[in-house]
Amino acid sequence: MGNWKVIALIPAMMLSCFVLAEAAEPKDKERSQGQEIILLEKGGVLLPRGTLVVEPGVQYSHTSRTRISISGFTIFEAIVIGEIISEDVKRDIVTPFLNLRYGILNDLQFDVKIPWMYRHDKEAFRSGNSEVERTVDDTALGDIDAGLSYHLIKESGYIPDILVNVKAKFDTGKSPYGLKTETFDNRQRLAELPTGSGHYGLSSGVTIVKSSDPAVLFASLGYFYNFERFIGVKNGIDYGEIKPGDSIEFGIGMAYALNEKLSANISYSQRYSFKSEQSGVKIINSDANAASIYFGASHAFTGNTAISFSVGVGLTKDAPDTTVELRVPISF
Repeated sequence: MGNWKVIALIPAMMLSCFVLAEAAEPKDKERSQGQEIILLEKGGVLLPRGTLVVEPGVQYSHTSRTRISISGFTIFEAIVIGEIISEDVKRDIVTPFLNLRYGILNDLQFDVKIPWMYRHDKEAFRSGNSEVERTVDDTALGDIDAGLSYHLIKESGYIPDILVNVKAKFDTGKSPYGLKTETFDNRQRLAELPTGSGHYGLSSGVTIVKSSDPAVLFASLGYFYNFERFIGVKNGIDYGEIKPGDSIEFGIGMAYALNEKLSANISYSQRYSFKSEQSGVKIINSDANAASIYFGASHAFTGNTAISFSVGVGLTKDAPDTTVELRVPISF
């Protein structure tokens, strides 16, 4: 219970920053270049018309879990269908990606993210009187997503910036259904790993940004819808129709300008995924609650090149233990 009290306090403390910002005397303040980089990443600022940002980056995440099904299959981290086996699994995922952002109008922006995923799983379990270890890795294209963002209300006095967005997720990654298996320790285990969800999806959200010199506060709320899909029988398993659970995500954070070029940021993010369904029946224990806190910094080298770095720490069992991300936005 102690951990949940700490998790509950984090968004409450950050929300108090918004209350204090609203109570302060409103000021017209130009945001620093470092803050603009952070807000662009968070969806709290849009590019001017005709501006293109090419942003290569890489993300690494590590997860260590027990009681994860390997003989069955997983749709997401916490959605498992199949036999539950008591074992320890360490999962490392490296995802190089390319973000492209383009200002269609001054208040309208197009975004697309193209990820490539390398995944390495190490399993340790007891077989008879001895410990057995097995590793499997795979690499392939991940799920591409693209969308539009619109600057609905501009900041003025006590009124914050309000931006809305809509995105589509495409089924371009390797599906978790019908993956190759092999016999190991008298059990059928995966010989390849998924790099996508196997489903199309839509999402919409809103981002609120408020300046409070020398900081900028931001908050976001989004809803994610996953489309059902009839899978049928693959590799002798009758999946029927699968509907991954929808999810809702809340985030809040602050970007603090250390100088014109350098900014630090802290943010909290929590995502709750509802239960998935198989042929209309809810799957037991398929819901998930992933909360993480992130610490990062950004530095602008020139007027069109910058670097952004962040480290995330998981606060719940459904979140990765550690996440590290590096981005290099280049504007044209």
